[in-house]
Amino acid sequence: MYIVVVGAGTVGYGLSLELQGLADHEVVMVDRDRGRAAELREELGEMVVHGDGTEVVFLESVGTRRADILIAVTGDDGTNLIACQVAKHWFKVGRTIARVNNPRNERLFRMLGIDSTVSATGAIMAQIEVDLPEHTLVPLMKLHDSGLQLVDLHVIAGSEAEGVSLRSLRLPPNTIVSLIVREHGEPEVPNGDTVLRAGDEVIAVAPQDAELQLRRLVGGAVED
Repeated sequence: MYIVVVGAGTVGYGLSLELQGLADHEVVMVDRDRGRAAELREELGEMVVHGDGTEVVFLESVGTRRADILIAVTGDDGTNLIACQVAKHWFKVGRTIARVNNPRNERLFRMLGIDSTVSATGAIMAQIEVDLPEHTLVPLMKLHDSGLQLVDLHVIAGSEAEGVSLRSLRLPPNTIVSLIVREHGEPEVPNGDTVLRAGDEVIAVAPQDAELQLRRLVGGAVED
């Protein structure tokens, strides 16, 4: 697998080393900062190239046309967006992944066809929310460009979901409950007759726009 990584900062550097260490993976890391590229080239050799990852001619020169994935992880959202769009639409790269520094831009990236986005802010918030009892829904992962996401639900005592079977629960359309972890840690693969209890942790696939409805089911009333 051939991977182009745009951005040789801390994130790009660490990611490239991890990917290069995998069997049958070839990685090129590019950065527009000449000094940074020269420094890393002394350490890592020819896998580091100085150049602008948003320019068609430069991306052509590093073999982007044969790339399986392009990952843009610079500190600038505009650069990451353009690099991924050029890779997707000009070079027909099969998969593009972009770092999103401002979480408000994440929706825009998805609308413009970026296959996957990674937000450090979002990842940290998800970790914090796991430990906060008032957060009844934690998004875990967006599933490509399907409009679906993997979510972690926490059933609260007195909620609409407590004591109700999955068959009878008014789940949003296209929602699939795949796993329930009971209060004392016992995992259970559910079926339609499975009854939810307070303290249950529910792993489900659900539409990204169904978060509010799910929060109301497992946690009670929620302000819009």
